[in-house]
Amino acid sequence: KRMKKLSVFVATGLMLLIGCSAEQSEQAASVEPDVVDAEESTTREPAGYFEYLWCEAGGNYNDETIAALVAEWNSITDGLNARVNGAFAYLPREWEDENFDGLWVLRWNDKAHSEAGWAEYEAAGADALIQANHPGVLTCGNEPGVNRFGFNGYIPREIPSSFDLTAEGPYFLMNQFCAFNEGKGGSDLREAVMGQYIPLLDEIGQENPGSSYWFRIGVPDFEPNAEQPMSFNWINFWQTAEEGAQSTAAYNASEEGQNMTAAFNAIATCTDPQPWNGIVLRVPDSI
Repeated sequence: KRMKKLSVFVATGLMLLIGCSAEQSEQAASVEPDVVDAEESTTREPAGYFEYLWCEAGGNYNDETIAALVAEWNSITDGLNARVNGAFAYLPREWEDENFDGLWVLRWNDKAHSEAGWAEYEAAGADALIQANHPGVLTCGNEPGVNRFGFNGYIPREIPSSFDLTAEGPYFLMNQFCAFNEGKGGSDLREAVMGQYIPLLDEIGQENPGSSYWFRIGVPDFEPNAEQPMSFNWINFWQTAEEGAQSTAAYNASEEGQNMTAAFNAIATCTDPQPWNGIVLRVPDSI
């Protein structure tokens, strides 16, 4: 049930987030680590390690109190040696979940940085300090695989310059949890992404050079719940919800988009898209 309810991010933001304590999950998903990659490379390294924390707003939560909490969290983070490379809030857009009010998303360079960062954060007593200074504002999950989930994130295509994290207002994202169909795996997905999807996006981009669309694929670093099988998490990003709606409608109506969707459906079965508002809590060195 929990993993079904996790059909929520994202990946993506909360206007209310962080200050959480936890341990790093050591479980690894039984999925090929080479799901996709932007280059024809033998290394196929992920673009980063992303953690999604379930968070709940307390009775003292409001715009001022959460802004103060985030500011202190950033100040503490600035003083750490193993600093997180970016933080985001993902807020459900026109839907809600009984398990959380939103997600606090941490972007690390890799899992090793995550482990070092959490160890230093806990040793500094940072969470206790934040909770003492900002009681009843926000609490976030601290159990790996239960309310804190790690993913190796792959970004197969360069993020367009038209996607601006510093822009005013939230950005927009939609995610789907996908499970490989019988006989399919990471190599099949990579072939479809690199051989068909990206060439299609390049063609669309020539007709619409101002598009802010990009996508990220996350491979779970935990054992998914049997009730919600998951081989990977697919996340689409746009600068605004309006652009996302128009882009999705045009894609779904086109013959090329329908053919691409059929190709993906032959590889994996996915949940319905979940929409989110994304908010930057800590500007990343890279996304």
